[in-house]
Amino acid sequence: MFRRTSPKIEAVNSISELRKVMIGGLEQWLLIRGENKNNPLLLLVHGGPGGAQIGFNRDYQQDLEKHFIVVNWDQRGAGLSYSNNIPVETMNINQFLHDLIDVTVYLKREFQKEKIILVGHSWGSILGMLAIHKYPEHYIHYFGVSQVVNLAKSEALSYDLLVEKAIEQNHKEAVKKLKEIGKPPWDQLKFDRIHQKYTEELGGGMSHDGKLVKEMAKKLIRSKEYTFFDVVRHVKGQLFSMKNMITELRKFDLNNEVQTVHVPVTIIMGRHDLTVPHLPTQEFFDHLQAPSKEWVYFEQSAHSPNYEELEKFTKKIIETITYY
Repeated sequence: MFRRTSPKIEAVNSISELRKVMIGGLEQWLLIRGENKNNPLLLLVHGGPGGAQIGFNRDYQQDLEKHFIVVNWDQRGAGLSYSNNIPVETMNINQFLHDLIDVTVYLKREFQKEKIILVGHSWGSILGMLAIHKYPEHYIHYFGVSQVVNLAKSEALSYDLLVEKAIEQNHKEAVKKLKEIGKPPWDQLKFDRIHQKYTEELGGGMSHDGKLVKEMAKKLIRSKEYTFFDVVRHVKGQLFSMKNMITELRKFDLNNEVQTVHVPVTIIMGRHDLTVPHLPTQEFFDHLQAPSKEWVYFEQSAHSPNYEELEKFTKKIIETITYY
C-alpha cells in the first residue's frame, strides 16, 4: 500500500521490475515482466489519454509473460508518470510519438532486440499506427485494439447510435440526457462524461457487460505496483491528460497521416463497441497498404476486447507471433 513493488516471477531467466526512465526530458515509468528475458519484447501502449495501466495490468497478462517480455508504459502525464510540473505544451500527439519511439529504442538496447511487437489500445492505437508508419524499422508486428482513426467522426457516430439504442431499450433517462447535451463536439468535459456514462450503461463502453471499470478500480486500489498516493495520481493524470489533449485529438484524422505502412497489421475490434464505432476504422483499414493486414471481431466485447475476451486476445497474439 505504501511501497511500490512487482511480485517476482519464479523462473531462472525472468524479469519483474518497475523501472523509472528519462524519456523526452521527463521521468516516466515502465513495468517490465516476463519469464524469460530471451523472449520477444511486447510493448503495450495504453488508451485514454491518461488511461495508465501499470497499476492493474499484471493480473491480465500472466499468460503473455510466459511467451514475451511484457512492458507496460505509464505515458507522460498518466499514472506513475504524472506530476504537477509537466509542461502543458508537451501534451501533444507529436511529443507522445517521440516518447513512444524513445521507449522503443530504450527497450531494444536494454534487451538487445532488433525489433519489438507493438500493441496500441484506443488512444494508444493512434500512437501505434503513427509509429509503424514513420519508424517501421523498430517493429515486428502491430496490433491495433479498438483502433481510433477520426475521433470527431467516431463521437458523432457514437452519439447517433447511442440515442438509437436508448430508444430501442426504452431507456428514457438516457434519451433525455443525451438529447440535452446534443450532438458533439462538446465544449464541456461533463458532457463527455454524460455520453460515457450511457455508453457504459447501454453496453458499448469499456465493456459490454458493464463490469470491467469496477473490476479494474478494485485491482488498482489493491495494486502492488501502485501505492495509495499513486492511485490518487492516476485519477489526477486522467483528468490532466484529457483536459490538455482532447482539442487536438478532435482535430486529428489518421487518414491524413497514414496510407501505407511497412509492418504487418492486425486490427482487433469489439463487436459492441460504441466508443469507437467500426465504420471509420473499417474504411481506413480497407484503404491501408501493408505487407499483410487482418481484421478480427471479438463477438462478446465492446471497447476493451483485450480485457473482455482475455483468453482469445492472448491466444491471438501468441499465434500471430509464433507464425514468424
